[in-house]
Amino acid sequence: MKSSLKDLAARRAATAEPSTPAANDRQPLPVADTPRYRTAQTRTDTRQVSGHFKPEVSQTLRLIAVEQDRDVQEILAEALNMVFQRYGKATRADVTSGRRKKTTT
Repeated sequence: MKSSLKDLAARRAATAEPSTPAANDRQPLPVADTPRYRTAQTRTDTRQVSGHFKPEVSQTLRLIAVEQDRDVQEILAEALNMVFQRYGKATRADVTSGRRKKTTT
């Protein structure tokens, strides 16, 4: 079982030295180009757009995705493009999620 974030923080605090670094001893900030964590290739150069809704909204969205044999992300992209069109903005959301490969029959 994975450790919780609280457990990891407690272990790190227990092993860390209680000294306070002087102003001259500060480490330089990390370079922005250096990744700190692994990112899936399908998520590079993207940003998450989300919101909190009632469970029924999520359930209906998943139901539509299953009925259309598409990902929820594809349904959301279609909906965002409809909103962009309504307000006279350029269509920006890709309609494919890239997570699963579609097979043509």
